[in-house]
Amino acid sequence: MSQLVNTISNKLERLLIPRLARWLEYLQAKIRYYEHKELKNKLKFIGKEVRFKRNLIIQHPENVSLGNKVYIGSDVLLDGRGGITIGDNTNLGFNVVILSANHDYQSNALPYEHNVYIHKPVTIGCNVWIGGNVLIIPGISIGDGAIVAAGTVVTANVEPLAIVGNQVMRIIKYRDREHYERLASQQAAQNQENKN
Repeated sequence: MSQLVNTISNKLERLLIPRLARWLEYLQAKIRYYEHKELKNKLKFIGKEVRFKRNLIIQHPENVSLGNKVYIGSDVLLDGRGGITIGDNTNLGFNVVILSANHDYQSNALPYEHNVYIHKPVTIGCNVWIGGNVLIIPGISIGDGAIVAAGTVVTANVEPLAIVGNQVMRIIKYRDREHYERLASQQAAQNQENKN
């Protein structure tokens, strides 16, 4: 009897599981389609033939404008708090992150106040190609026809037709020492009080 049960179980597994997996994949694709459709309706502006690939997060979509024939790869994050504009025929690779707001490091808490942001819009021109794993910080402008190589952290404006990438790490500037030390000592005193 147990051999018969095992035989039936194995046949069901061979026949049923692959079909269930295909059905689940189909269902997930349909759900993504409707999620993307709903997301497109929330955007400030959307052109024709805009394509989203798989997982995509657009925060504050009401501040994001996408031109015609924009392609956005999988696992992309667009933080639209400060505004993002992407021109026609632009491609974003996988894992691209575009930020248009940042915490204020000069706020009155360490390491920063969680609800205090500086908004700086990001503008990306037409016919731009942004490779995978690119991070674009707030306030950046990328000109028409530019190419940003994979893995680049874009910290300065990119001129039209420029090809940028492979930046070397460097110190940008320093925090205000007096301001930092004052907040750090306040924080240490508060931590000491909490221990007692």
